[in-house]
Amino acid sequence: MQSSLEHLLNLLKFEKIDDLLFRGESQDLGLRQVFGGQVVAQALSAAMQVAPQDRLLHSCHAYFLAPGDSQYPIIYDVETLREGRNFSALRVKAIQHNEPICHITVSFQTDETGFDHQSGMPDVGLPENFIDENAMIQKMALHLPSPLKEKFVVERPFEIRTKYLNNPFSGIRLPAEQYAWFKTQGKAPLDLGIQQCLLAYFSDFHCILTALHPHEKGFLQQGMKVATIDHSIWFHRPFDLNQWHLHAIESNNAFAGRGLARGQIFSQEGKLIATTQQEGLIRYQK
Repeated sequence: MQSSLEHLLNLLKFEKIDDLLFRGESQDLGLRQVFGGQVVAQALSAAMQVAPQDRLLHSCHAYFLAPGDSQYPIIYDVETLREGRNFSALRVKAIQHNEPICHITVSFQTDETGFDHQSGMPDVGLPENFIDENAMIQKMALHLPSPLKEKFVVERPFEIRTKYLNNPFSGIRLPAEQYAWFKTQGKAPLDLGIQQCLLAYFSDFHCILTALHPHEKGFLQQGMKVATIDHSIWFHRPFDLNQWHLHAIESNNAFAGRGLARGQIFSQEGKLIATTQQEGLIRYQK
């Protein structure tokens, strides 16, 4: 039986339609819309097939235009915007039903050395002292109706330990922060490009949900509408997601129906490997 990690890795493989056109399958996580992390990860995978092979991905900026449909494949249309001496800029358009659902700008750089400094890693404790998020979600799922229950009890591609656990159906008041230890559930390839796609997928799990913490709301609570508007990732240093990493997130603002969250991802040794930022719709209607 295929593991959840193997299934995710297969989602990063495409049917090549043309030199700049790729078709990727969608994943149903129990909600009708496509998970945004899947779209970003697949877009990065498509861009890597077009970008010069001697250049490394260092940033991506995704703007979500419409909800994706988890029951249909996605077409990824890649365009090279600029080829410079050291940098390559590409644009990836994710399309369903002949309409764009997401635009992603991706930048690659030749490998070079330079100045080196970083933020310090927060001292929050070890993964074993945190909540096993997967185990808690599976316990909650036992009280859900089918077929939603079947989607929530399945194995996930990442082992996740969080400082806070917010009930998605009945939120509690929490600090506007989250600390999530994570690593792959199984052995992931050490190829840096694949690792970056996996990180992009994972990075969409907790960001905007952290913006709900101060407001006693869960993202599946009645009356809540939650959707990602834009998501950015800056990749700083090489990493191996087979080892524990910490995503330290803070939500510094919520206003006008939108919430903002920014995060830093550290290796267990304290190296800053990536920075994330996400804004999303967090609308509550009684």
